[in-house]
Amino acid sequence: MIHLLTTLVVLVLGAGPAKEPTGREVLDRVRAATSAQDRKATAQMKVTDRNGRVSSRTMRMVMKGDERMMMTFSSPADLAGVTFLTTSTENMWIYLPAQARVRRISGSMANQGFGGSDFSYKEMANISLADESSVLALRDTAIGGADAYLLDLEDKDKSKSRLWVEKARFLPLALEQLGPDGKVTKRVVFGEFARHGEAWIPCAIEMHDLARGSKTELRLSNLALNTGVRDNFFVEANMKKGA
Repeated sequence: MIHLLTTLVVLVLGAGPAKEPTGREVLDRVRAATSAQDRKATAQMKVTDRNGRVSSRTMRMVMKGDERMMMTFSSPADLAGVTFLTTSTENMWIYLPAQARVRRISGSMANQGFGGSDFSYKEMANISLADESSVLALRDTAIGGADAYLLDLEDKDKSKSRLWVEKARFLPLALEQLGPDGKVTKRVVFGEFARHGEAWIPCAIEMHDLARGSKTELRLSNLALNTGVRDNFFVEANMKKGA
C-alpha cells in the first residue's frame, strides 16, 4: 500500500539502444515516478475477513517525503481520534484518546494489525516502498497485459519479497511477501494511478493476507500534493490534534 525518494535516475544513452536499468535503478525510478514533497488525503479502509464480513474505517492522512506520516481515524466511533505517527519503520507511535497517552510501537507490536486491518504498523510505515531493500535478481515479465520488471528483494531483516514494476512508467503494480519457506504470505496490489504534475499516485491499494484469508482495501480521495507541510508537524505533541 503510497510519496517517496526525490532522486531521479537518468538513463545514459549510448550510440545504440538505451541501456537497460539495473535493479537499483528500477527502484529509484519507481520512487521518482511516485514522489511528492508532501501529500494530504482522506483514506477509506475496507476490511473483509475470511467469512466475508466487512468493516470500514475512515482516516485523515498527512505525509511528507519518504517516511513521515500521520494518520488519524475519524470512524468508526471506537477508533475516532486514534492517531498513528511514523518517521521511519523504527520510529512509530500511536495516540489512544481513551487512555490520553502516546504509546511507542516497538518489538512484536510493529507486526500487529493496524486498526484491525491486514496492514501491520510496520507495513503502514513503509507503504511507499521507501525502505532500502537489496535487489537479488531482476528479470523481464508481464502482468495484466503490461510489460514489467520483476525484482527479487531482500530487506535488512533478511525477509524476501517480489515486486512487479510496469516498464512504461516505472509504476509499482504488485508486491508479494515471502515466508521462510518461499511461499507467498501477503500480496499487495496497487491500482487506480492518478497523475498529479509529474507524480503518479496509487489511489487504490489492496492487501491480501493469504494465511488469514482476509483482505484490506485502502482508497485515497481528496488528494492534495505539495502543500507545504513542515517537518515539525510530525511530532508527538501534535498527535492529540490529529492529522
